[in-house]
Amino acid sequence: MQMEPTLSPEENQDKLVQTGEEKTTTPPEQEGGQEHVTEEKTTQKSPATPSLEIAIDQLALEEFPSALEKVLKNDQWMKLGQLVRDLQQQFDAQFLKLLQEKKAEFIADGGNEIDFYFAPDYKKSFSSLLREYKQKKGKHFKEIEANQKANLNRKKEIIEEIKSLIDQSEHNNNTYRQFKNLQEAFHNTGQVPRNEANNIWQTYKFHVERFYDFLHLNRDLRDADFKHNYTEKLKIIERAEALAQNADVLASIRELNVLHRLWKNDLGPVAKEHREELWNRFQTATKAIHQLKNEYNKNIDSIQSENLALKDQLLNEIAAVIEAAPNNHNAWQNAIKQVNTLKEKFHALGRVQKSENKRLWNTFRALSREFNQAKNLFYKEQKSQEKQYIEAKKALIQEVATILDDPNWRDYVGRMKSIQNDWKKTGRISRKLSNKLWEEFKALTNLYFDRLKNKTEALSAADQAQLASQNNFVEALLKTEAPSTPKKLENFIDEQAAQWLSLNPQPNTPAQKKLIQHLVQLWDATTLSAKDKAVQKFNTQLVMIKNDATGLNKEHSALKMKIDDIKTELIQLQNNLQFFSSSSNENPVVVEVTTKIEKLSAQKEALEVKSNAVKSLKRTLKKQQEAEEVNQKTDTQEE
Repeated sequence: MQMEPTLSPEENQDKLVQTGEEKTTTPPEQEGGQEHVTEEKTTQKSPATPSLEIAIDQLALEEFPSALEKVLKNDQWMKLGQLVRDLQQQFDAQFLKLLQEKKAEFIADGGNEIDFYFAPDYKKSFSSLLREYKQKKGKHFKEIEANQKANLNRKKEIIEEIKSLIDQSEHNNNTYRQFKNLQEAFHNTGQVPRNEANNIWQTYKFHVERFYDFLHLNRDLRDADFKHNYTEKLKIIERAEALAQNADVLASIRELNVLHRLWKNDLGPVAKEHREELWNRFQTATKAIHQLKNEYNKNIDSIQSENLALKDQLLNEIAAVIEAAPNNHNAWQNAIKQVNTLKEKFHALGRVQKSENKRLWNTFRALSREFNQAKNLFYKEQKSQEKQYIEAKKALIQEVATILDDPNWRDYVGRMKSIQNDWKKTGRISRKLSNKLWEEFKALTNLYFDRLKNKTEALSAADQAQLASQNNFVEALLKTEAPSTPKKLENFIDEQAAQWLSLNPQPNTPAQKKLIQHLVQLWDATTLSAKDKAVQKFNTQLVMIKNDATGLNKEHSALKMKIDDIKTELIQLQNNLQFFSSSSNENPVVVEVTTKIEKLSAQKEALEVKSNAVKSLKRTLKKQQEAEEVNQKTDTQEE
């Protein structure tokens, strides 16, 4: 099944023009009142895009924070999102280049690569301003959501007031005036949440029609309605006649479409003797505007030929990027940005001749598919290599831990230095996991060399004995058969955790990590659902670190960060849905976005439950520590 190509913005404009021509065949309205929409509502224009000129390519790194601060202080900062992204991209590129130079200088001066650190004040300021921008953006969307909810409540109140007018036993001129005031109030109330817009409009329309049914029972009120509709339709005609003098033909066509919808759908009838006169005058103004559109279309051939040449050039540039065949991560990231930019330019260009349209889109899709396949193949191979690098790093960590536990650990100085060199050669992995493994490796190697530096072991005899007992406990537990029923396993884990904590273990030691990993994996053998297993695994981790304030703080911070990331993504997705009408519910894109919102909401709820559990443990631990401090002070005073 062949899919129809996506229309560009210019193609959509032409489509509106065609719609405008079809409106001219609409017959005069039939009797039956509809709601009133003021002329001001139809002519409202969106504010112009703000202009903030910043020569990004000429900025020094130290000047980027002040440039970003100008954006944040601009009255229309929300419309400068692309400028913020350009600033961030340019800053990252320049700073990465400087960082590499500084690192090379540091190593050339005899420094160890793993000790290199470079974070100037302007980098911290720029990062801080970026966070402020994101927070400000999130707050803005929350305010929009709150305003829309308030508007929804106000419109519901107006509908209830219209219903109360209908239920009155008598209707007079004052009733009609009240009704018209309520109509004006309804239309002047701002936007409501998109998922409620169609429902509230249909409810409003239903009760307006009910009111007109009552209105027609009173001829005097009916005549007043005819007079009102006559006045409003005269305004529409005068506006259409003014559009014929507008130099922007496409804008005139778009507004003409709005005027036709108001005429046909939103305004009621006029007195019979005026209907044909008004309709003929409106048709005359409409034909004048379409005549201007036809003259405009005379030059469309040359415009389409120019668009064709530009689109062919963009396709050639995409093909050149593919042919260059990036061979590393940075090169691929640059290629992805370059191809995305070329695609945006391709979509932004207007229509071309129909005879060329299919060829262009087939070529565009083929190049996109070829680029994506090459990109996916590269990162699939990268992922496989990364897995090997991770296993190599973990093996080195385990080897260092084994050396530390060996009574003859002093004999491994040469091997320890080789291990450090081997670590550098294991290859790159994701930053998050790399930092975690590096911290573990660094702590163990530092412990080894601290022992050598002090000419004595870093641990006292008592500490070594305690460490040995902890290792023995873990090794014995690994050989113990655990129950597989959920309740018995939970009791078993609680007992083992209590025994472990009685050994006064230091947090984050290899023995503790091995123990936690083993206890968590025991839940895989149970018959619980995947969701319940995940809950029990998390509870097991908390039991093992409930006396570790640092570990709890770290876990709480990680959960908060995940929740904040999900909230930001949810706001963006919900904002994206506003661009679709309520009739788009069957649209695959809408279905995909809605499914993703539901999935993220469920994830956020689960993370919040975990976060609350960690907070509860933190409060309990804090109370215990405060009580211990009070007891110590009391003992001191008694002495």
